[in-house]
Amino acid sequence: MRCLLTATLLTLAALPAAATNLTMQPGLYSITVQMEMKGMPMQLPATTFQQCITAKDVEDGKAYASSKDKDCKLTNLKQSNNRVDYDFSCSLQGGQRMQGHASGSSHAQGYSVVMSGRFVPPMEGVSEFSQKLDAKRLGACK
Repeated sequence: MRCLLTATLLTLAALPAAATNLTMQPGLYSITVQMEMKGMPMQLPATTFQQCITAKDVEDGKAYASSKDKDCKLTNLKQSNNRVDYDFSCSLQGGQRMQGHASGSSHAQGYSVVMSGRFVPPMEGVSEFSQKLDAKRLGACK
């Protein structure tokens, strides 16, 4: 079950992969995720992955939804200057949901977003979590 929890949170981490205003440049991004789960005695280490973000992804907002997890929805997306805010809701196995809010800052070469959410019902005794995501543009997509 711990593997499911980790995989779920990493999938969620891909949601705001383009958390930015429309000035963010398309390209290959390195995204570092630091998760914190309330009620867990040990926290998971930070994870880094790479994701290619296209101009169309940035323009139409699809960069906010992971192509790996089609059961996550973003609502109330607001982009203004270098700020981004949105709500998210994801369907999980067993009828559980993960929902919350994200906000942060962005620029042409990356972003920094904090996500706060909860599991409904709690998963393995964990009901609340937060994630900090920092992204840096590495260059063109390969």
